[in-house]
Amino acid sequence: MSELNYIPSAPKEHVLESSTYEVESAYNDTEMMDIYKHLKANIIDINVSRIVKTVQGTEQDFLELMNRAKNYLDFEFNDLNEEIKRKILSMFQNAVFGYYVLTPLLNAQDVSDIKVLAWNRIVCKASGRRYETNVSFMSEQDYNDWYDRLRRIHRIKNNINTIATYCTDRKCDDAYYLRIDWQDRRLVSTDDNNIHIRKIPTEKYSWEYLKEAGMVDDDMVEYFRDRINNKYGFLISGSGGSGKTSLLNKLLDWIPFNESVLISQESDELYSDVHPQMQFEHTMAFDQGESHKEYSLEDELRLGLLQDIDNFVIGEIKGAEALYVFTTALNTGARFLGTIHSNDAASSVTRLAQCARYKSDYPMETLQEMLTVVPFVLVHMSHFGVREILEIDGYDYDMNRLKFRRVYKDVVKSK
Repeated sequence: MSELNYIPSAPKEHVLESSTYEVESAYNDTEMMDIYKHLKANIIDINVSRIVKTVQGTEQDFLELMNRAKNYLDFEFNDLNEEIKRKILSMFQNAVFGYYVLTPLLNAQDVSDIKVLAWNRIVCKASGRRYETNVSFMSEQDYNDWYDRLRRIHRIKNNINTIATYCTDRKCDDAYYLRIDWQDRRLVSTDDNNIHIRKIPTEKYSWEYLKEAGMVDDDMVEYFRDRINNKYGFLISGSGGSGKTSLLNKLLDWIPFNESVLISQESDELYSDVHPQMQFEHTMAFDQGESHKEYSLEDELRLGLLQDIDNFVIGEIKGAEALYVFTTALNTGARFLGTIHSNDAASSVTRLAQCARYKSDYPMETLQEMLTVVPFVLVHMSHFGVREILEIDGYDYDMNRLKFRRVYKDVVKSK
């Protein structure tokens, strides 16, 4: 027998079974689905080209298709009561023009993310926890047809440039908008089209809701207010869906109204309806004939240096735009706020420096030392909760590393 030299990890539950997030859905009602299948077969499946034209057409095209569906139900199922007809027509409309079987998940307040990994494998994240769901398409063909329709609705061309892409849907619902990430089956090893939907509320979560959800407590709220009002920078770290953007969005409203703010982001997740000095920019790519032009986070930050900005905000730091945090924003007396992926609060500044080195030869130590020129808070999050808070407390020149002061550590949930 082999002798292995290692120290066992601390005891931890080994999760090998998924919990299921269940929603009530008309698409799970056997009787209504039987009628819907008849409607689908005779209106959608029988004339696919007409459906394609309609989803990219006018309001009149939409009304004509819905009238055809209603007339079919009136003729073939004339004994149905009006309420059942209304529900089935709503199912039909969501299938052709909307998010189909995913609609109940989108309407659930605690659901932040939805992933379709296959026609019968739909998962979600709710309150920071991952679940399987009781939601499914009828078949692989049913899913692929809907996937193609939705891409057409969002004007995503079917070419090599859009095999992996993303878009934003601002018109789906008054309560939220969606960031949609697409991975065409040609890119996926299992030969399944994959889609990830991030749900972004149009109204920010209240502090009371965030406290009830376990993200923060009263003391944290007062601490954050104090630090924002006293010009501390913030770097919020964690994995995807951990609550980074939700927290940063709340902090933005507390930036003093006599300070200017530039927000640069890839997708429009950060916003403020109250701050009068806040401007918002996002990345874009333009194609005109053979010309192609992209406007990156770096471009926006560089332009911001000419605009008398007091606060630079980056929605999510992933690359060389981090260099401008060190060499420009911080060294001009401005404050920086942003989010980044990392495993804990201390390593978030290491990750920030690594991103800056994508476009510079600055040593890691020099970049990290630059972070001491302004007061700085590091917040780490997981499972929709604050797990650690550090403040940068100077630089140790003997050890060539930053010094931190621990403000908070959740010893139970931080792992």
